[in-house]
Amino acid sequence: MKNRKIVSIVIISVIIFVLLLVSGGALFKNSTMYYRSDDYLSQVKEERSVGSMQDEKNVADGKSFDFEQFTGKWTVMEITARKGTEIILQDQSEIREGLFYIIVLDSDYNIIIKREESNENTNITFTIPEDGEYRIRIAGKNATGQFNVTVRASEEISLLHKDFFD
Repeated sequence: MKNRKIVSIVIISVIIFVLLLVSGGALFKNSTMYYRSDDYLSQVKEERSVGSMQDEKNVADGKSFDFEQFTGKWTVMEITARKGTEIILQDQSEIREGLFYIIVLDSDYNIIIKREESNENTNITFTIPEDGEYRIRIAGKNATGQFNVTVRASEEISLLHKDFFD
């Protein structure tokens, strides 16, 4: 009788532990900490949703658009450049609500540089480490505002705009 109670308690404890692990993982994936993690920001898979997106403008050296309730990851532009090229992202974005990042990734999805938007309108500067393609990605959670980035380079580059539905 005593052994049955112990076995029952152990089984119930294991079930509770497993349920906490499973629900804890789901809670973490919806947390701000998850959306800020390098693992999330550098994932190959892009999932995104937006309440609305307006006034999208693709120009030769940049991109801008207004958005509401953006959650997820989206590669907005791709750069092809040579090693040693200095890139300046002139960031005039204004985020009114939510969490929002601008990230630059190499072709293997390694983070070259990332910045959480703080509405300071400062430049993001980096040097291309190897010849190749680099992605300018945005990531956010319930973000609302305007994305507005112009790309400047010390040498000739190729800039490709990516549509939201690509």
